Amino acid sequence: MLPNLPLMPTMYLTYVAIGVALTIWVARQLRIHGRVFLAKGCKGNDLLADSLSHLLSVGFYLFHIGLILLALKIGGHVTNPVAGIELFSTKIGFIMVALAVSHFLHMALFARIHGKPCPPTGTPHPVVAGKG
Repeated sequence: MLPNLPLMPTMYLTYVAIGVALTIWVARQLRIHGRVFLAKGCKGNDLLADSLSHLLSVGFYLFHIGLILLALKIGGHVTNPVAGIELFSTKIGFIMVALAVSHFLHMALFARIHGKPCPPTGTPHPVVAGKG
C-alpha cells in the first residue's frame, strides 16, 4: 500500500489501474486478432476494415472505462484489509465478467457478419497412430 494513504483511496486507485489495464489488453487483443474478420467482412477494403476496427475500439474503451468508474461507488466503505480485499476482488471480477460478455458479443457480431464458418478445403488431417 502507499504510505500515509487511507485504505479506500489506495484500493480505488489500484482497482482503476488494474481495470483500465485489463480493458486496454482485451481491446488490443480484439483489435489485433479481429482485424482479419473485419477485413473479410469488408470484402478486402483495408481502409474500411481499419476504420471500423478503430471505431469499435473507441466504443469498447468508452464503455468499459465508464463501467470501471461507475463501479467505484458500488460496494460500500471498507474499514479493514480483509473487507478491502473482498471488495477489490468483487470489483475486478465484475470488470472481468463485463469484458468477457463484451468479447462474446464481438464474436457474435463477427459470426453474424460472416455466417457459419466453412470447413477447410483440402485433404483431412491424418489420424495419428494409436489415437482416434
